Amino acid sequence: MEEITLTINGIPKRLVVDPKKSLLKVIREDLHLTGTKEGCSAGHCGTCAVLVDGEVTMSCRYPVEKAKDKKIVTIEGIGTLENPHPIQLAFAVNGAVQCGFCTPGMVVRAKALLDKNPKPSRDEIVKAIQPHLCRCTGYVKIFEAIETAGAFLRKEINSVEPAKGGKILGQEVPRRDALAKATGTTLFADDIPIDNCTYMKVVRSPHHHAKIVSIDKTAALAMPGVLAVFTAEDVKGTNILKMAGDDQPVICGGKVRMVGDPVAAVVATTDKAAVEAMGKVKVVYEELPAVLTYEEALKQGAPQVHDGKPNVFFEQPIVYGDAEKGFAEADVVAEHDFSTQVIEHGYLENDSGVAYVHENGQLVVMSGSQNIHQHKNTIAAAVGVDPANVRMIQTATGGAFGGKLDVSVGGILGVAALALQRPVKLVFTREETFAATTKRHGFHMKAKVGAKKDGTLTALKMDVIADGGAYKSFSGSVVTRGIVHSSGPYRFPNASVTGKAVYSNSAIRGAMRGFGAPQTIFATECLLDEIAEKIGMDPFELRKKNGYVSGDTTICAQELNDSFGFHECLDQMRAHYDRAVKDAKAASTDTVKRGVGLGCVFFGPGRSAPDQSEAWAELLPDNKLQVWIGSADMGQGSDTMFWQIAAEAFGYPLEKVLLCTTDTNFTPDGNFSAGSRQTYVSGRAVQRVVEQLKKTMEENGCKTYEDMKAKGIPTISKLVHHTATTKLDPVDGHGTPWETYSFGIQMAEVAVDINTGKVDVVKLTAVHDLGTIINRINVDGQTWGGLVQGMGYALTEEYKYNETNSFAKFRMPRAKDIPDIEVHYVEAPRKNGPFGASGMAEFCLVPTAPAIANAVYNACGARVCSLPITPDKVKEALKK
Repeated sequence: MEEITLTINGIPKRLVVDPKKSLLKVIREDLHLTGTKEGCSAGHCGTCAVLVDGEVTMSCRYPVEKAKDKKIVTIEGIGTLENPHPIQLAFAVNGAVQCGFCTPGMVVRAKALLDKNPKPSRDEIVKAIQPHLCRCTGYVKIFEAIETAGAFLRKEINSVEPAKGGKILGQEVPRRDALAKATGTTLFADDIPIDNCTYMKVVRSPHHHAKIVSIDKTAALAMPGVLAVFTAEDVKGTNILKMAGDDQPVICGGKVRMVGDPVAAVVATTDKAAVEAMGKVKVVYEELPAVLTYEEALKQGAPQVHDGKPNVFFEQPIVYGDAEKGFAEADVVAEHDFSTQVIEHGYLENDSGVAYVHENGQLVVMSGSQNIHQHKNTIAAAVGVDPANVRMIQTATGGAFGGKLDVSVGGILGVAALALQRPVKLVFTREETFAATTKRHGFHMKAKVGAKKDGTLTALKMDVIADGGAYKSFSGSVVTRGIVHSSGPYRFPNASVTGKAVYSNSAIRGAMRGFGAPQTIFATECLLDEIAEKIGMDPFELRKKNGYVSGDTTICAQELNDSFGFHECLDQMRAHYDRAVKDAKAASTDTVKRGVGLGCVFFGPGRSAPDQSEAWAELLPDNKLQVWIGSADMGQGSDTMFWQIAAEAFGYPLEKVLLCTTDTNFTPDGNFSAGSRQTYVSGRAVQRVVEQLKKTMEENGCKTYEDMKAKGIPTISKLVHHTATTKLDPVDGHGTPWETYSFGIQMAEVAVDINTGKVDVVKLTAVHDLGTIINRINVDGQTWGGLVQGMGYALTEEYKYNETNSFAKFRMPRAKDIPDIEVHYVEAPRKNGPFGASGMAEFCLVPTAPAIANAVYNACGARVCSLPITPDKVKEALKK
């Protein structure tokens, strides 16, 4: 230990600490300044950025001894919630804040940049931001926020406050939590101060597949500060985390099925003691034969991942018309085998949470979650507690994208908290998040499309195999959505599509943005371009000719009887497409070829049937309107959207509306935040319940809370909103899986170096129809973020099981990768959406990868059917 003096945010501090301890740990643990975040502990993500004598420093890799006698500024020293810095205001107003976990580091970087360079160019801003990762925003709004802040500080503009508009809907209303996140005052799970807290670390399997012979806790329990070591025998309930799947244990008992499976949990009085004790838990394994790929899992006599269960655990066909007849009628056919890679979600907040037993006996679990009510029920059953005695609270959630639909920390925390009757905290390392959490499925698709010479599509055939990894998770739902959307937004009079999910001894796959649609639409859109080439038709015109119109029927035999603006999207894109084709021809050289590609999408907002949300609306004694709905906002802005819908429906200004969404003790079940469903389904529930309360008041001549109480009228209204959907028929796949659909078209302009195979995206253009826009900031944020995620999916991102363990090895787009992006919207109101809105958070990612793939082919003739489109794959395709 060593005495160290430093100045933190202008205040001298004197500390006695381990000199090798990171400055980040000192800031968070000793100084209790939690605005600075820990995302990777390796200096790769930028969430831990602080200023050391005016220079941006990644504090996670900076030993505190180097900070001796230096001036440190954290996010708390830049501005506060009561007195924010203009940079923080600019981040909030420009929509540069979504989940908010990266935001403090970004603000620190922006402050350093503007202090040294009051008028930076866009290129200088991009260069400054390059060390930072953001998975939500797509960076563009961050660039714009820094430009806005700079203009204000230079006195070129008078204000960074949002423009005041007369309307509530469609306006750029900043997120309700944006300024708190920009000032670092939002508390994520690891930030919450907990009295008498203990700390958990998880002992994980080093094997793909093995029998657990024995676990010896003796040495670990003898370590100073260790309170307990939990194994499967300590779990009092089913020990199964039953969400969509029914086979994943809280703690593995008989055997492990993947590297990273939990086999024991150490709880100690300090995090350091828990870490040291982990290595003292002695686990004896007997290795078993493993199947690491779906191909191995499907072989005759292959080892079973789950004893007594076949490795194929889900199947669903779709049969529409007569595919063989359709192909017989076709003049041209295009077919290929396609594959997509496994993807890490890449959220910057590691999985984390706290559990404790309340004085009323209730087990309270606090963590990031996309579905608090289902997590509550799942945890209760797993640990053996009545659901009424479990309370789930969603903490501020630093990104999710589907990865926090499954229970990762809540079950194992619940086991420990109940046994110890003390609060327990668990924070995954970045390596654990890579190893133990769900991933996007890799799909393997044999796809075939037929068409007549005039471009009329005649048939679609696709066989999909999804490697689900060691446990089911949401594989069934992902495969189902994937095959339903395999047609893209096009009329196919005949189709034969099958989907399978297969176990393997590899990382568990689950829900991720797009839920299977990015994979299948990649294949179909690529084949459409090949069809267009074979018949000598412009690929744009082929899409226009076959694009859905109201009254068409999908391959699930569902009539599209809602309004939608797909052809309006196409019409808006036409001029951009014509310009891009001319530009590409003019800009191509002998070594760098330019190309243009298209990708289209339709996407059903909601969960597979049945889908419902419950909402309550209450008039409070001060005549404010309180809305209650259990619905997770992970940065997409759903809380702000509900706020606007409620105000519009009741005829109130925003400041008279209150909202509660995050606590199962107080909120009805709004169902999960996934499948782009919260606006369309839960937003509609909020609209209807508020209108129901307003109608009750009007019918009884009541204008105030006092009027209602005087007449004995209930001041609270409750409503469950159901969508008109059905499950797919297990034989032919017919049904109404989603009530409506969102539509869009995207265009990619690329430059391909034919010597190196490197692909640069020059520009992305998108036109999306998502019904009525409730909040333009939310919509823009999801669109830019989705486009950039789609670009990463197309070109660089790939998770390799038991290899990818850091952001250095998983190449998400950074600031310098962002091309010119242009976005337009069509607003075709939906019949059953709130004020006509549809869902949009997921579908904006779906067509990006095929648009880029088609642009690469258009540029140089390299058809790459396997994502990501790496330089080596481009060079190999050029040889064919």
